[in-house]
Amino acid sequence: MEADFSKAGLVELYDTTLRDGAQTNGVHFSLNDKIGIIELLDDFGIDIIEAGWNGANVTDTKLFDYLRRHRPRNSRIAAFCSTYHPARRVDSDPVFLAGTAAEVPVMTLFGKSWDFQVSEALKIPLERNLEIIAESVAYCRARFDSVVFDAEHFFDGLSANPGYACAVVEAALSAGADCIVLCDTNGGMLPAQVSQALNMMRRQFPAARFGIHGHNDADTAVANSLAALEHGAFQVQGTINGIGERCGNTNLCSLIPTLALKCGYRMRFITPERLTQLHGLARQVAEVVRVPVSANQPYVGENAFAHKAGVHIASVLKHPGCYEHVAPERVGHSRRLVISDQSGRVAIGHKLAELGYGECGEETVSQLVDEIKRRSNQGYAFDKAELSLELLIHERLSAANQSLALEHLVCVALPHIGAGQHYRVELAVSIDGRIRFRRGFGEDPVATFQTMLLTLVRGAVPEFEPLEIQQVAVEPLDGTRKRAWVTVLHGTPRRSMAVAENCEVQALCLAITECYRWALVTASRARENLLAMARLA
Repeated sequence: MEADFSKAGLVELYDTTLRDGAQTNGVHFSLNDKIGIIELLDDFGIDIIEAGWNGANVTDTKLFDYLRRHRPRNSRIAAFCSTYHPARRVDSDPVFLAGTAAEVPVMTLFGKSWDFQVSEALKIPLERNLEIIAESVAYCRARFDSVVFDAEHFFDGLSANPGYACAVVEAALSAGADCIVLCDTNGGMLPAQVSQALNMMRRQFPAARFGIHGHNDADTAVANSLAALEHGAFQVQGTINGIGERCGNTNLCSLIPTLALKCGYRMRFITPERLTQLHGLARQVAEVVRVPVSANQPYVGENAFAHKAGVHIASVLKHPGCYEHVAPERVGHSRRLVISDQSGRVAIGHKLAELGYGECGEETVSQLVDEIKRRSNQGYAFDKAELSLELLIHERLSAANQSLALEHLVCVALPHIGAGQHYRVELAVSIDGRIRFRRGFGEDPVATFQTMLLTLVRGAVPEFEPLEIQQVAVEPLDGTRKRAWVTVLHGTPRRSMAVAENCEVQALCLAITECYRWALVTASRARENLLAMARLA
């Protein structure tokens, strides 16, 4: 059930993609990466963007220098730093002084709230830790518009020693912290534990503003954040696509639409129009961090609104609410009806209409259903090979006759030539019924094949443009058969696949041939459509 945007209850969104997200294994931000992500988050409407730790590394130091001269339009920038070192004073710790020298509106300090961490990690008396927190917060209170205190390991600390965890909160509040963020640093809390903790904190500190910072080690970060907000938290911290150390952080791409569409919370800048940018935001950030959006990620994943089962597709076409919890358009996504061996006539008929074939007879649709099931039994997976599916449909239904068929392919290894491995490739294809033959040599047999195939196709169709094809994978099927996947990076990327006996090279070459045949058929069909329109005119 969807809610509207008018219900009371304001939530402050705090993004820590650039700091917590940078702790993701394999993620490395350049200065331009960070600036680009800040621009995306600012345009989307995040309230506070945590940019990093000034002085901790060259990139963050340069970033804060840049942000001193370039302020976001909507968002406020936060700097992140620890409380000062126990062996120093608040005005003599160089790391603390560098971290708090950033010229931004918000300063986020983190400190220990678990007595075990104070005793074992810091190895200082509990009272000394309270002094450090109070002095660090007070120092920042005099220099920043807003001070956020991240109570590290708060939930573990509250469970182990409630009195001390509360004393930490009291120390930070008394020194002037504007918001106390309760951190599930180890990521193992459950919603009931978070709810209980928030209730306790709200009773003890009724005038305080609280936030929640969740990690996803128990796969409960979003649920814990929802529980915290329901029980009085004001700020919620997280990352785009949930990236972060270990299992990641609270996924803002899941949390934000849930808050808006299901819980009715208000966010300062997230209007219904801006919410439609979510799908694009998730993908743009994923491209920068080079961590793809999980296909099964709620709201923004490739499969979030994909329907495969025939019964589901038939129902969704009658009423989307049958199998969709929100309308995909609300988050900038779109519905995808997947064709496979589980598809029925309704799904195939819808796909035909999508490709511009209009009304097709029952017999034609039934034949296509039977052919898809037959090829699926041979190893084809049309739900992941949309190019192969389109090619099958075009060849069955289109009058376009510019056909391409691979008639002969031989690849022979030539060892002991030069310093590396070389191959001789023999290729024969049929284009419009005429056999064309070519022989070539190279170190990469698939690349050699593709170069030869392009030459032969251009011999028949001189204006044919080269295809940018990316090899995806080759995987074994039953027995000795291999299944190859390739993607055409032309316009909207489309994936092709092919199956071959006991030869990875042959499977890849067949899949590449599918791409060329699809390009020829598509171009021929486009020409036919233009001629038909000209005749009508």
